Amino acid sequence: MAVPGNWTLFYDWDCDGTYSSATMTVNTDGTFTTSEGFSGLWTQDAGMFTFTFNDIETTYAGNLASKSITGTSTTFSGLNGCFYMLQEGVPTALAAERVAGQRDAAGNE
Repeated sequence: MAVPGNWTLFYDWDCDGTYSSATMTVNTDGTFTTSEGFSGLWTQDAGMFTFTFNDIETTYAGNLASKSITGTSTTFSGLNGCFYMLQEGVPTALAAERVAGQRDAAGNE
């Protein structure tokens, strides 16, 4: 599966069903950027997609399946979450935007 391209990242810190979203551009050079102003490095290996934000330890890891990725995230300082990603062009039934008072994709309040 070709991962580089545009994606929508749906993330839920604490896995309580409260998802926020950000767009994410995955570049062929192993870097990514998000609509929330974050960037970092990504890798794909044996059906797994992992990405880590620059200058912080926040890391997401998930399973690749067709045009989606599903997995978990952590800040390594006690905050854990769930996420899924949909590749550009995949229809979504419900668009989620960052909810006021909720953490951003990097786990910041």
